[in-house]
Amino acid sequence: MKLVIGHLYYDLMNLYGENGNIKVLEYQLKKQGIDVSIKKLSLDDKIDFSNLDLIYMGCGTENNRDIVLKDLLKYKKEIKKAFNDNKFFLITGNALPLFGKYIMDLDNHKTNALGIFDFYCKMERNRIVKEANISCTFLKDNLLGFINKSDNIYQNDRLIEYGIYKNNFYGTYLLGPILARNPEFMEYFITNLINNKSEKQKIMPFNKTLDEEAYLDYIAFKNS
Repeated sequence: MKLVIGHLYYDLMNLYGENGNIKVLEYQLKKQGIDVSIKKLSLDDKIDFSNLDLIYMGCGTENNRDIVLKDLLKYKKEIKKAFNDNKFFLITGNALPLFGKYIMDLDNHKTNALGIFDFYCKMERNRIVKEANISCTFLKDNLLGFINKSDNIYQNDRLIEYGIYKNNFYGTYLLGPILARNPEFMEYFITNLINNKSEKQKIMPFNKTLDEEAYLDYIAFKNS
């Protein structure tokens, strides 16, 4: 079995060690005996979304995000099709607003985004920096992550503080990287990614002892 991961704009959207998610995916999938191909894709590349099993993008500066949005818009139909075809997406940090209706700057000027979701993004004057420990409807454990952003997303004028999940699209403001900091989510995500490709693939137990120790040690530290 082979899985193809598209690491979109790896050179522009690469703040806060978010390429660590790619390293976790590659390591764990290879441990499952799966052939993993990581395609690093950027502005000068022709992106064929139909050949990708997972579309990944991390966060970047606001200037880089603007550059990426202009390039992504030419793939709007292909991205919408990939979403509707239940392709897997993992989108972190300030890359998430690219998939909404528009991004509104501090002067209330709107820039159209991909329109995959009906939320919109509004830039904020004060940067939001904090650690998060939040519940998740499809996990037993809470999700841990770091947030550093200068915008918020809203749906029907209701703040979506941490992210959005629909079909196989996982979009979150949580950084860290999220797959390294959250072993239960890592196992859940990769298991479903594999099953989405082929339910016949046998899934072996995940080696996440050190990950779980780090997860519990962090919680104990914050509660001390």
